[in-house]
This record gives sequence, C-alpha cells and structure tokens, in this order.
Amino acid sequence: MTVPLSTPMAKTPGPLDTVRTLPSLTGLRWATAMLIFGHHLMAVNYFGGTAGDVWGFLFEAGKTGVTLFFILSGFVLAWGFKPQQSARSFWWHRIARIYPLHLVGVGLALLAAATLVPEIRSNGAAPVVANVLLVNGWVPDWWQAGNPASWSLVCEAFFYLTFPFLIRPLARASNRALVIVVVASLALAALAPQIAAVSPVPMSAASTPLLRLPEFVLGVALALLMKSGAWMPMRLRFALPLAVAGYALSEAPTLPGTEVHVGLAATVGGFALLVAALANADARGRSTFLARPLWQELGRVSFAFYLVHLLVIASVSSSWPDGHPQLPWPRAVPLALAAFGIALALAWVLHKAVEIPAQRWLLRYERSRARVRPAAGDVRSSPVAGAGVGASGVSAEALVGQRTRS
Repeated sequence: MTVPLSTPMAKTPGPLDTVRTLPSLTGLRWATAMLIFGHHLMAVNYFGGTAGDVWGFLFEAGKTGVTLFFILSGFVLAWGFKPQQSARSFWWHRIARIYPLHLVGVGLALLAAATLVPEIRSNGAAPVVANVLLVNGWVPDWWQAGNPASWSLVCEAFFYLTFPFLIRPLARASNRALVIVVVASLALAALAPQIAAVSPVPMSAASTPLLRLPEFVLGVALALLMKSGAWMPMRLRFALPLAVAGYALSEAPTLPGTEVHVGLAATVGGFALLVAALANADARGRSTFLARPLWQELGRVSFAFYLVHLLVIASVSSSWPDGHPQLPWPRAVPLALAAFGIALALAWVLHKAVEIPAQRWLLRYERSRARVRPAAGDVRSSPVAGAGVGASGVSAEALVGQRTRS
C-alpha cells in the first residue's frame, strides 16, 4: 500500500465520500454464512468415514467466519459514518437492527432445548437472562447460554457500544496513526489467546468481546484509509487467494511454548484485504458477482439464517445417538440439504415477518419522538450493506462437547 503518512484524516472529503452502497459486502455475508453452516455440519458429525474426513478438511476453519463478520461490521459502520449522527441515534438504530430477531432466536433456542436438543439447556435462569441482555459472553462459562449462536451478538453489542467513542478520534487521526492501528490490531489478534491464558480475570480468546475488538477496529481503520484515498486496496484476484490462505492458516499451531497464534493474524489480515477489495470494486463501478440480486436477497436473510441454522442442524440430527448421524455421504447429503432448506425457509419467514417490520416500527418510533423533541444531529442509518452482522461462526461446544476456536 502507498500511504502519505503525514496527511491528517477527515479534513477534506476523500474521493469515495459520495459512494454509499457496497452491495458485494451484502453478498459476502451469505458466502460466509455458508462456510459457517458447513462448519456446523462437521461439528454435529453429519458426515462419517472418509466423507467426514474430507468435510472436516474443508470446513474445520469455517468457524473463522465470525472473524470476517467482525471485520466487515467495523468496515461497514466506518464507511457509513455520519459525524452529525448522535450516539443515542446510532445505538437505537443498532438495537432496531438486531434485538427483535435476537429475542425470537432466544425463544426458539429455549423451545429446542426443552424438546429436541436438551444438550443446549442452560444451567439456571441467570445465564439465559444474561443472554437476553447480550452480556453472557463476558462470563466464559455462559458464552453459549440461551441461543448458542448469539455469543457473537454479545461481541457486536460491545462493538456498537464503543463505536461512537472510537470513530471520532480515528476519523480525525493521521494516516500514520491509522496504519499503526492496523498493525496493532493484527498483533493483538495473534496475542489474544496468550492474553486470555495469563489474564487474572477469566477470559476466552474466542468469545470475550474485548479480545475480539481488534478485528472490528481493523475494519474501521481500513475503511477510513480507503475512503480518504490514502490507500488503494489490491485487486480482488489477488486478495481472494490471500483470504483463502488466511483461512487455512487459522489452523496453524501456536508459537512453541506460548499461546501466540500468528496464524490468526494471517487470517484476520487476509479477510480484511478481501473485504477492502470487494468494497473497492463496488466503489469504482466494478461490482462483483456477489452484487447480483440473488446474492443480495440471500445476504439480507443471512442474519436470520445465522440465528436459526445451528438449532435446525441439531434438531434435524436429534434422532440419531447423541445427535451425531455420522452417515456415509449418499445419506448425509440429503440430510444436510434438508437442514439447509428448513433453516433457509425459517430464516426467510423471520426476516419478512419479524426482522423488517420490527426494525421499521422501532425506527418510526424514534422519528416520531424526534419530531416531538428533536435530537440534535439525529439522522437515518447508513444504507451500506447492513451492519455486517449477517452470520456468525458459532462454536458447537454445547452440541459436541468440545471447545473450538472461532
């Protein structure tokens, strides 16, 4: 990258300031959701024998999809940042975006736990209440309480809380400072497992929001560098192989004698380059296949799909011993397609019947309050590719009895 390090940010409009929509990032949400879906088919052992080995080789790293979504979330929010929007308005828009469907997801998880999937039952009411309030991830033992998928929403809720306080100093920072933020974010991604291991307070490198914050901040910093014209991302044909390499390196071992995971830094860096390359293609009129209408519709449904897909996978497989079918591929493929079809149909219904109406009602309520008592600087939310929360790499610890990094 070529960065004029002495140039201050946000003092003059950048060349991409007028670009509002980045459709390829919406399509990317669905592509990543499919990686995560594949990972959970592996975790619940739909495939057995050689087919299971092949599936595991392809999708063991699929849990890193959550990393991509955290980067995507920071990038999208920074790209659509409007200095005149109040923090209160920003937070309300984020609540309207995720909370109604989150509550429905918790309800469906409790129903599944009481019937087909007792493995995900929470130990007492307190963890479930914490999940409803999106704070359970701060207690490592509670990280998958309630709806196991929503641990990543706990991280996103923390990111949303901090964003108004992060974006203004970062938007005013020099390019040199933003490059330092990028480098520090990559380093902290590699150090997160070590920090969790030595922390006097119980922490998890996978689910503690503070340890996932660098991924979000990296997305913010790259969006600001790109919008200002200080950095031109590489072409997609180069970024995509690097993202695939980063995906594979997530399974690399830690440094000998430590918990430092350099492979995670490669994963975070490769995914960040992919997000920036796709955004750059859209911004410069070279939209990718991810911007096609079908991918856009699937991307919009991806948040609902993410909330229900693991519940569906576990419910469909619940009649097998311990819920792990371990079938040969001719029988596993139809079962996997059935789980996919049910999850997609349920997600579409929730998207149309709950997510969209609830979000519209909550935003209309905010506008009506603003007319009665105007809030200074209150604006509508950015239309840029949602909030990057469309799916999440949820570990299936509650279902397979093992901890997985994500």
